[in-house]
Amino acid sequence: MNPYIRKTLYVIAIGLLIALFATLKAKQDEQICEIISIEIDASIEKQLVTERLVMDKLSAWYTGGLYGTEAANMPLADIESKLESMPAVLNAEVSFDLRGELTLQIEQRIPVVRIMSNTGESYYLSKDNTKIPSRGTDVARVPIANGRLTNAMITKVYTLSTYVQENAFMEALTEQIFVNKNSELVIVPKLINQQIIIGDATDLEEKFAKLIDFYKHGLNHVGWDKYHTINLKYKDQIVCN
Repeated sequence: MNPYIRKTLYVIAIGLLIALFATLKAKQDEQICEIISIEIDASIEKQLVTERLVMDKLSAWYTGGLYGTEAANMPLADIESKLESMPAVLNAEVSFDLRGELTLQIEQRIPVVRIMSNTGESYYLSKDNTKIPSRGTDVARVPIANGRLTNAMITKVYTLSTYVQENAFMEALTEQIFVNKNSELVIVPKLINQQIIIGDATDLEEKFAKLIDFYKHGLNHVGWDKYHTINLKYKDQIVCN
Protein backbone atom coordinates (compact mmCIF):
# COMPACT_ATOMS: atom_id res chain seq x y z
CA MET A 1 0.00 0.00 0.00
CA ASN A 2 1.14 3.48 -0.81
CA PRO A 3 2.74 5.03 2.33
CA TYR A 4 0.74 8.25 1.81
CA ILE A 5 -2.56 6.32 1.67
CA ARG A 6 -1.58 4.27 4.74
CA LYS A 7 -0.81 7.46 6.68
CA THR A 8 -4.09 9.05 5.55
CA LEU A 9 -6.10 5.98 6.65
CA TYR A 10 -4.28 6.00 10.00
CA VAL A 11 -5.18 9.67 10.56
CA ILE A 12 -8.82 9.01 9.59
CA ALA A 13 -9.01 6.04 11.99
CA ILE A 14 -7.63 8.14 14.85
CA GLY A 15 -10.14 10.88 14.03
CA LEU A 16 -13.04 8.40 14.05
CA LEU A 17 -11.94 7.00 17.44
CA ILE A 18 -11.76 10.49 18.91
CA ALA A 19 -15.22 11.29 17.52
CA LEU A 20 -16.57 8.01 18.93
CA PHE A 21 -15.12 8.69 22.38
CA ALA A 22 -16.51 12.23 22.31
CA THR A 23 -19.96 10.92 21.38
CA LEU A 24 -19.87 8.29 24.13
CA LYS A 25 -18.72 10.89 26.65
CA ALA A 26 -21.56 13.22 25.66
CA LYS A 27 -24.09 10.40 25.97
CA GLN A 28 -22.64 9.37 29.33
CA ASP A 29 -22.86 12.95 30.62
CA GLU A 30 -26.53 13.06 29.59
CA GLN A 31 -27.37 9.65 31.08
CA ILE A 32 -29.57 9.99 34.15
CA CYS A 33 -29.40 7.82 37.25
CA GLU A 34 -32.03 5.09 37.01
CA ILE A 35 -30.59 2.41 39.30
CA ILE A 36 -28.70 2.64 42.60
CA SER A 37 -26.81 -0.55 43.46
CA ILE A 38 -25.31 -0.90 46.95
CA GLU A 39 -22.76 -3.60 47.75
CA ILE A 40 -21.65 -4.11 51.36
CA ASP A 41 -18.86 -6.59 52.05
CA ALA A 42 -20.11 -7.76 55.46
CA SER A 43 -22.27 -10.74 56.35
CA ILE A 44 -25.89 -9.94 57.21
CA GLU A 45 -25.42 -10.60 60.93
CA LYS A 46 -22.40 -8.26 61.08
CA GLN A 47 -23.84 -5.42 59.01
CA LEU A 48 -23.80 -2.05 60.74
CA VAL A 49 -24.37 -0.39 57.38
CA THR A 50 -27.37 -1.62 55.39
CA GLU A 51 -28.84 -0.75 51.99
CA ARG A 52 -31.77 0.96 53.70
CA LEU A 53 -29.44 3.04 55.87
CA VAL A 54 -27.34 4.11 52.88
CA MET A 55 -30.43 5.08 50.87
CA ASP A 56 -31.68 7.15 53.82
CA LYS A 57 -28.28 8.86 54.00
CA LEU A 58 -28.32 9.67 50.27
CA SER A 59 -31.78 11.23 50.60
CA ALA A 60 -30.58 13.32 53.54
CA TRP A 61 -27.33 14.41 51.87
CA TYR A 62 -28.85 15.24 48.47
CA THR A 63 -32.24 16.94 48.29
CA GLY A 64 -34.64 14.72 46.39
CA GLY A 65 -32.13 11.87 46.25
CA LEU A 66 -29.98 10.95 43.25
CA TYR A 67 -32.52 9.30 40.94
CA GLY A 68 -32.80 11.38 37.76
CA THR A 69 -29.46 13.11 38.25
CA GLU A 70 -27.42 13.42 35.05
CA ALA A 71 -23.97 11.83 35.00
CA ALA A 72 -22.35 15.22 34.41
CA ASN A 73 -23.83 16.39 37.73
CA MET A 74 -23.25 13.17 39.68
CA PRO A 75 -21.02 14.05 42.67
CA LEU A 76 -19.08 10.77 42.77
CA ALA A 77 -16.13 12.03 44.82
CA ASP A 78 -18.48 13.75 47.29
CA ILE A 79 -20.55 10.58 47.74
CA GLU A 80 -17.38 8.59 48.48
CA SER A 81 -16.23 11.22 50.97
CA LYS A 82 -19.58 11.29 52.76
CA LEU A 83 -19.77 7.48 52.95
CA GLU A 84 -16.25 7.27 54.35
CA SER A 85 -17.17 9.84 57.00
CA MET A 86 -19.49 7.22 58.52
CA PRO A 87 -17.61 5.58 61.45
CA ALA A 88 -18.59 2.06 60.35
CA VAL A 89 -17.24 2.52 56.80
CA LEU A 90 -13.58 1.74 56.13
CA ASN A 91 -13.58 2.48 52.40
CA ALA A 92 -16.06 3.35 49.63
CA GLU A 93 -15.82 3.18 45.84
CA VAL A 94 -18.52 4.89 43.74
CA SER A 95 -19.02 4.58 39.97
CA PHE A 96 -21.65 5.43 37.34
CA ASP A 97 -22.04 3.60 34.03
CA LEU A 98 -23.70 4.12 30.63
CA ARG A 99 -26.78 2.16 31.72
CA GLY A 100 -27.59 4.81 34.32
CA GLU A 101 -26.54 2.60 37.25
CA LEU A 102 -24.88 4.21 40.25
CA THR A 103 -22.84 1.58 42.12
CA LEU A 104 -21.72 2.04 45.72
CA GLN A 105 -19.18 -0.52 46.93
CA ILE A 106 -18.75 -0.26 50.69
CA GLU A 107 -16.04 -1.92 52.76
CA GLN A 108 -17.41 -1.99 56.28
CA ARG A 109 -15.47 -2.28 59.51
CA ILE A 110 -16.39 -5.64 61.07
CA PRO A 111 -17.68 -5.41 64.67
CA VAL A 112 -16.48 -7.94 67.25
CA VAL A 113 -18.29 -6.74 70.38
CA ARG A 114 -20.82 -4.17 71.57
CA ILE A 115 -19.79 -2.25 74.68
CA MET A 116 -22.61 -1.16 76.99
CA SER A 117 -21.18 0.77 79.91
CA ASN A 118 -22.77 1.56 83.25
CA THR A 119 -22.92 5.23 82.19
CA GLY A 120 -25.26 4.35 79.32
CA GLU A 121 -22.63 4.65 76.59
CA SER A 122 -23.11 2.14 73.77
CA TYR A 123 -20.72 1.47 70.92
CA TYR A 124 -19.13 -1.29 68.87
CA LEU A 125 -15.46 -2.17 68.69
CA SER A 126 -14.43 -3.31 65.24
CA LYS A 127 -11.86 -5.93 64.31
CA ASP A 128 -9.33 -3.12 63.74
CA ASN A 129 -10.20 -1.73 67.22
CA THR A 130 -12.13 1.28 65.94
CA LYS A 131 -14.88 2.68 68.16
CA ILE A 132 -18.20 2.85 66.28
CA PRO A 133 -21.17 4.58 67.99
CA SER A 134 -24.20 2.28 67.97
CA ARG A 135 -26.50 5.22 67.28
CA GLY A 136 -27.01 5.62 63.55
CA THR A 137 -26.08 2.05 62.70
CA ASP A 138 -27.99 -1.18 62.31
CA VAL A 139 -27.81 -3.85 65.04
CA ALA A 140 -25.02 -6.40 64.57
CA ARG A 141 -25.18 -9.88 66.09
CA VAL A 142 -22.08 -9.76 68.25
CA PRO A 143 -21.54 -10.37 71.98
CA ILE A 144 -22.62 -7.60 74.34
CA ALA A 145 -20.06 -6.62 76.97
CA ASN A 146 -21.00 -5.04 80.29
CA GLY A 147 -20.10 -5.03 83.98
CA ARG A 148 -17.05 -3.33 85.52
CA LEU A 149 -15.79 -1.84 82.26
CA THR A 150 -12.71 0.21 83.04
CA ASN A 151 -10.50 1.25 80.11
CA ALA A 152 -8.09 -1.55 80.96
CA MET A 153 -10.90 -4.11 81.02
CA ILE A 154 -12.32 -2.86 77.72
CA THR A 155 -8.93 -3.61 76.16
CA LYS A 156 -9.14 -7.16 77.55
CA VAL A 157 -12.76 -7.48 76.35
CA TYR A 158 -11.60 -6.50 72.86
CA THR A 159 -8.84 -9.12 72.93
CA LEU A 160 -11.26 -11.83 74.08
CA SER A 161 -13.85 -10.79 71.49
CA THR A 162 -11.41 -11.08 68.58
CA TYR A 163 -10.50 -14.60 69.70
CA VAL A 164 -14.19 -15.48 70.04
CA GLN A 165 -14.95 -14.30 66.51
CA GLU A 166 -12.07 -16.32 65.06
CA ASN A 167 -13.29 -19.55 66.69
CA ALA A 168 -16.51 -20.91 65.14
CA PHE A 169 -17.52 -22.89 68.26
CA MET A 170 -16.94 -19.98 70.64
CA GLU A 171 -18.68 -17.50 68.34
CA ALA A 172 -21.76 -19.74 68.20
CA LEU A 173 -21.65 -20.19 71.98
CA THR A 174 -21.06 -16.62 73.21
CA GLU A 175 -23.99 -14.32 73.98
CA GLN A 176 -22.41 -11.92 76.46
CA ILE A 177 -19.06 -10.97 77.95
CA PHE A 178 -19.33 -9.83 81.54
CA VAL A 179 -16.66 -8.27 83.77
CA ASN A 180 -17.38 -9.34 87.35
CA LYS A 181 -16.52 -7.62 90.65
CA ASN A 182 -13.13 -9.38 90.66
CA SER A 183 -12.31 -7.87 87.24
CA GLU A 184 -12.51 -11.30 85.62
CA LEU A 185 -13.77 -11.91 82.12
CA VAL A 186 -16.88 -14.10 82.08
CA ILE A 187 -18.62 -15.55 79.02
CA VAL A 188 -22.38 -16.09 79.22
CA PRO A 189 -23.55 -18.72 76.67
CA LYS A 190 -26.55 -18.20 74.39
CA LEU A 191 -28.61 -21.25 75.30
CA ILE A 192 -27.53 -22.28 78.78
CA ASN A 193 -27.94 -20.67 82.21
CA GLN A 194 -24.24 -20.81 82.84
CA GLN A 195 -21.14 -18.70 83.41
CA ILE A 196 -17.75 -19.50 81.90
CA ILE A 197 -15.04 -17.74 83.87
CA ILE A 198 -12.16 -16.91 81.54
CA GLY A 199 -10.22 -14.83 84.06
CA ASP A 200 -7.60 -12.75 82.29
CA ALA A 201 -7.20 -12.33 78.52
CA THR A 202 -4.15 -14.59 78.43
CA ASP A 203 -3.72 -18.13 77.01
CA LEU A 204 -7.08 -17.81 75.27
CA GLU A 205 -6.42 -20.45 72.62
CA GLU A 206 -5.51 -22.93 75.36
CA LYS A 207 -8.59 -22.02 77.41
CA PHE A 208 -10.89 -22.35 74.40
CA ALA A 209 -9.41 -25.72 73.45
CA LYS A 210 -9.85 -26.93 77.03
CA LEU A 211 -13.49 -25.72 77.13
CA ILE A 212 -14.42 -27.21 73.76
CA ASP A 213 -12.91 -30.56 74.74
CA PHE A 214 -14.84 -30.43 78.02
CA TYR A 215 -18.14 -29.75 76.24
CA LYS A 216 -17.59 -32.50 73.68
CA HIS A 217 -16.20 -35.25 75.88
CA GLY A 218 -17.45 -34.31 79.33
CA LEU A 219 -20.73 -32.44 79.29
CA ASN A 220 -22.05 -34.40 76.31
CA HIS A 221 -22.43 -37.36 78.67
CA VAL A 222 -23.99 -35.54 81.65
CA GLY A 223 -25.75 -32.61 79.95
CA TRP A 224 -24.44 -29.14 79.10
CA ASP A 225 -26.56 -27.55 81.84
CA LYS A 226 -25.23 -29.73 84.70
CA TYR A 227 -22.93 -26.99 86.03
CA HIS A 228 -23.77 -23.36 86.71
CA THR A 229 -20.13 -22.23 86.61
CA ILE A 230 -17.19 -23.46 84.53
CA ASN A 231 -13.93 -21.88 85.63
CA LEU A 232 -11.03 -21.87 83.15
CA LYS A 233 -8.72 -19.38 84.83
CA TYR A 234 -6.53 -22.06 86.44
CA LYS A 235 -3.69 -23.57 84.42
CA ASP A 236 -4.27 -27.16 83.19
CA GLN A 237 -7.59 -27.65 85.01
CA ILE A 238 -11.30 -26.89 84.89
CA VAL A 239 -13.22 -26.18 88.10
CA CYS A 240 -17.01 -26.61 87.94
CA ASN A 241 -19.87 -26.19 90.36
